[in-house]
Amino acid sequence: MEEEITIYTDGASSGNPGPSGIGIFLKYGKHEKEISRFIGSGTNNIAELEAIKTALLELKRTDIPVKIFTDSSYAQGVLTKKWKAKANIELIKSIKEIISKFKDIKIIKVEGHAGNTGNEKADYLATIAIKKASY
Repeated sequence: MEEEITIYTDGASSGNPGPSGIGIFLKYGKHEKEISRFIGSGTNNIAELEAIKTALLELKRTDIPVKIFTDSSYAQGVLTKKWKAKANIELIKSIKEIISKFKDIKIIKVEGHAGNTGNEKADYLATIAIKKASY
């Protein structure tokens, strides 16, 4: 069976809007990468979307199956379920353009703060980005 890329993403906002960070945990075979980045002031939904966009832009190949796990119903809905976006329209459009380049990509909703190791790691990376930026 062909290997797949597994990505856990999370966005965090201290206040809504407020200082925001993204956390990404990527796995491919034996390789792992963590990204923790402060993205300035934004809403939680913007942070969730930016985490997914950043993760996709990290990938060098579009022919390998990709599974993105997010705890954001909003992000999954506007990107895969034809939810009508009232905000963040340009950001959503740019992510959909990136997604269209992948042969096999799934965005899967997971329960947040429920002990899922990858999701917990992404959450930690997102929140620590905000804490580091506020020193």
